[in-house]
Amino acid sequence: MTFRLILLMVLAGLLICCPVIAGSSLSPCLMRPPHIEMRLPLHGFTRLDGDDIGGRCDQVPFKNWIRKSSGSLDLFVYANGPSGSGRYWNVSIAVARKRHSKPVRGVCLETSTVGWRTLQQYKKTPLAWLDDLDKDGNAELILWNSFPIREIASQAEYGLMAWVYRPDSKDALAIDWNLSRRMARDIAGAYRSTLETTGPSKPIRIEAAEALEQFAGERCAVPQNHARQ
Repeated sequence: MTFRLILLMVLAGLLICCPVIAGSSLSPCLMRPPHIEMRLPLHGFTRLDGDDIGGRCDQVPFKNWIRKSSGSLDLFVYANGPSGSGRYWNVSIAVARKRHSKPVRGVCLETSTVGWRTLQQYKKTPLAWLDDLDKDGNAELILWNSFPIREIASQAEYGLMAWVYRPDSKDALAIDWNLSRRMARDIAGAYRSTLETTGPSKPIRIEAAEALEQFAGERCAVPQNHARQ
């Protein structure tokens, strides 16, 4: 066996065992998660975005919380919106032990579903913020978000994305990449299903579907270091 053949076999093995090396030249994905991990305070509520534009997090009437079981915890979500031309939502997220009647600590943040302008049709509406997506008996948090399709995008040039989180511990929610990719694939299918319509939004829908499919197929790199912690 020649030295060149041995070298080629070693390089092939590295590409198979270490896909990060092979994928290091991937272009960035158009979408990026607002948070890789959401740390919960020990007590009370805090705003992840680092400001108080949306008001206090703990001022949610108990009857307005959506509650679902997730392992040893219950997840709570209250999504107030959409408001304004940017379809902004003020989302409160909380956890509690099953024996607790109401959430006692959590976080809140602002997100936008302006990408709905290009989608317009989706089989799972109204948009769910809590759901058992993988049917394992535990609910996941779904954080709807939008991403610009063009470098300088108008509000009609955004796509819709859904990031999925699950409790990593009693103190944090961590992104679930597999379920997030599954949601991206599902939303891309919704974009594709509306392509029979004509008009200026058709090219935008094609680009949105392609961007979502690239992320779902791991054909682009998620700029995790730019996501807010």
